[in-house]
Amino acid sequence: MTAADVVDAGAERAPVAPDLGSALGSLAEAAVGRLSDKVDEWIQGLEEYAASEGATGGAILAGVKAHLQGKNPVWAAMKGAWSGASVQLRVVAVLVLLLVLLLAPVALLVVILGLLIAAIVAGIRGATR
Repeated sequence: MTAADVVDAGAERAPVAPDLGSALGSLAEAAVGRLSDKVDEWIQGLEEYAASEGATGGAILAGVKAHLQGKNPVWAAMKGAWSGASVQLRVVAVLVLLLVLLLAPVALLVVILGLLIAAIVAGIRGATR
């Protein structure tokens, strides 16, 4: 005789009352409903905090949301910071970006000229030795 035979032969299971099953089902639904309400309250609190903190709070909230959703948190944080920034900060950011774009060719030209001068100096030093 195996253990499975002993369990099958001696174990009589009590029937589950249909009221107990429905009661457990309604209890589970109530627990999930309360948990959902709590999560909604937490998210609303985070959104209110982010709105009060401006660009930094918006960036943090957007980054966390994106991470939890499996998206790129860096891009979401950048968009959240932009949407939370004041108008003055946005204007300054655009002006700095335009200034960088306008001065980048000048900086590149200076680097190229510096490398050209370094190559000429190295050539002259090599030829005189």
